[in-house]
Amino acid sequence: MNKFHTPKSSMEEMWKLIVELFPIHRTLVNDGFKNSLEIIKRKLDITILEYDSGMEVWDWIIPNAWNVREAYIKDSTGNRIVDFNNNNLHLAPYSAPFSGKLTKSELLKHIWTLPDDPGSIPYRTLYYKTDDWKFCIAHNDLRLFNDSEAYDVCIDIDSKPGKLCIGEYYLPGKTEKEILITSYLCHPSLANDNLSGVAVAVEIMKNLAAIDNRRYSYRLLVVPECIGATTYLATHEDQLHKIVGGYILTCCGDDGIVTYKKTYSGNSVIDKAAVHVLKNKYQDSSFNEYDFWPNGSDEQRYNAPGVRLDVGSFMRTPYSEFAEYHTSKDNLSFISKEKLFDTLDSILRTLYVIDNDEILNNNYKGEPFLTKHGIYQSTDLRKPDKQSICYIQRTLMMELDGLNSLLDIADKWNYSFDDVYDVSREFLESGLVRIVESK
Repeated sequence: MNKFHTPKSSMEEMWKLIVELFPIHRTLVNDGFKNSLEIIKRKLDITILEYDSGMEVWDWIIPNAWNVREAYIKDSTGNRIVDFNNNNLHLAPYSAPFSGKLTKSELLKHIWTLPDDPGSIPYRTLYYKTDDWKFCIAHNDLRLFNDSEAYDVCIDIDSKPGKLCIGEYYLPGKTEKEILITSYLCHPSLANDNLSGVAVAVEIMKNLAAIDNRRYSYRLLVVPECIGATTYLATHEDQLHKIVGGYILTCCGDDGIVTYKKTYSGNSVIDKAAVHVLKNKYQDSSFNEYDFWPNGSDEQRYNAPGVRLDVGSFMRTPYSEFAEYHTSKDNLSFISKEKLFDTLDSILRTLYVIDNDEILNNNYKGEPFLTKHGIYQSTDLRKPDKQSICYIQRTLMMELDGLNSLLDIADKWNYSFDDVYDVSREFLESGLVRIVESK
């Protein structure tokens, strides 16, 4: 893969996609999810895979489609105190249908609020539960209800067998070995914990498609969280051996510093490349590096027993660590174009390292005479610059022995991968070394 350049135009492309998708009501299986994939398809020619409700996928069952016709709480004067049409976070996804009059005390059993953040509407779900329903409202709005009144409650939903949809895009490389890029699209009207990861993932594939000579193949998956990843894994077991690893993208647009969560193994090339890039990009160590923990997003599914794919996670502030998480404050004003671009750039740099990492072995004995091969670089021995091309040459003369990859060498000697790779091309082109293995 040739050296990448993250174009500034990507910033606007990601933002436009997020703005267009933000108002759409999405959940695990519904019209809004498929409509959102159709919008993405106009930006990137994804294939939309469909799986039937009721289908068993390992230990799980794909749920019915769930679409909202109307949902509200109305007082005795006909005023809608709570209305799904005003904010699609108001109704917990997969609530059961209901119609009737309730007192305040009866109604409060079916209302979720955030007392510690009284101005925000919480995002809560009722996935895989039956015969229950919940409205989500700002805690401050409880003052609109009084004890002496009965309230009309309407939850008019359409729940029936449908199609779970997954957006897939495959970009072939020189080898069938794959790098997986994935994010989830099932949250309604949440910008950071949902759409930011999708927008960055789509833009990654668009940038990769513009690069020649990709070693690996790349696959994008846009799924409903948990059940979507499980469905894909369960229906593609015979292809999983091709996946070297990859990244799940989430929470990519807030003001926090970049965070990388490692794979279950913790020491794969997926992990090494990500940490290497972040250390070299953020010289002041302004990034977070976390070991794998068994909670989060779909990295749980990809790293689980019986699967064990090396899938790490790129994010900025981790889910649940920012106050706006799963609330109405996770809106378009909470994220920025600049942070989306910075996250995109970090991931593209990481993929560049993975795609170009290789093991080289020497064709010489002893120390080669670099002048003879026209690649010798001199240095001032009184003031040696250990980051200079000369020193990197001297290091590679010793290290290119068929045992360590270029990334291993860069990490060992605290060089940037780009510098090690560039100098290794001189050795390769002069015939001093040969490629033994592409990592």
